[in-house]
Amino acid sequence: MAIISFWSNSKKQTGQTMSTIAIATYMAMEHNRKVLLLTTQLEDETLEVAYGGMQSNSLMLKSILKHANSGIDVGIEGLAKMVSSNRLTPEMIRDYTKIVFKDRLEILFSPKNIEDKQQERRIIDSYKDVITTANRYYDLIFVDLWKGLDSEFTKEKLQMSDVIIVNFEQKIRRLDEYIKLREEEPLLNGKNVLAVVNRFDKYSKYNARNITRYLGQKRDVFTVPYNTAFFEACEEGTVAEYFLKMRTIDPSDKNGAFMEEIKRATDGIIYKLQELRMRI
Repeated sequence: MAIISFWSNSKKQTGQTMSTIAIATYMAMEHNRKVLLLTTQLEDETLEVAYGGMQSNSLMLKSILKHANSGIDVGIEGLAKMVSSNRLTPEMIRDYTKIVFKDRLEILFSPKNIEDKQQERRIIDSYKDVITTANRYYDLIFVDLWKGLDSEFTKEKLQMSDVIIVNFEQKIRRLDEYIKLREEEPLLNGKNVLAVVNRFDKYSKYNARNITRYLGQKRDVFTVPYNTAFFEACEEGTVAEYFLKMRTIDPSDKNGAFMEEIKRATDGIIYKLQELRMRI
């Protein structure tokens, strides 16, 4: 059982969430692991949209409106209440998730419609207990983490992580920033840190091998190429269907190249977890 956190120092769009979605989904499908995917980004609907949660919520809302006196808490909001009342158990978490692949992949959606600072604080404070408790039930927990290091919340979650995936763009400035970060921040210079280049263009001179050499790493960095079909699937709520379809794709197809890189990253995470366990 392990916690895998995807993080970026840039506050701009780096493709971090998309990469988390792709790798977590592939991991659940191809490696027979029970996976929980969650985000700590508040009021962010990316995961919900990608896995068709908006449609599911629409049907749920119609049901609730028929029974106006009934209340329901979904996602992290409901779990936050369980944490505050000391009633949270590992088995309860799945009652607040969306099941994508039975016994393989579940999604814990971001909180939304936060009414006040008190509710926001309760939700933020609940993440540590939720992740720790979930780690006793799921094989792997993928966390799409707040960006930057100016929050103690983020640093705490990085410290909890078995593997940290640092996300950045295919730009020389971002590589230099990452090198500087490793020098200044011990959390990002450990044996459990891996690097992923998002929106990767294989025709750039900053290819995986050159980036690896520039960063002074022993193993190649991982890459997630920009892929139009995958991006559209995330927007249309059909990510699960996309990955099922891609299982039989021709390797020479452009989608095949995307899947090969997702496979390489997934295998790299598994190898890193095995390597770290051997050190214990």
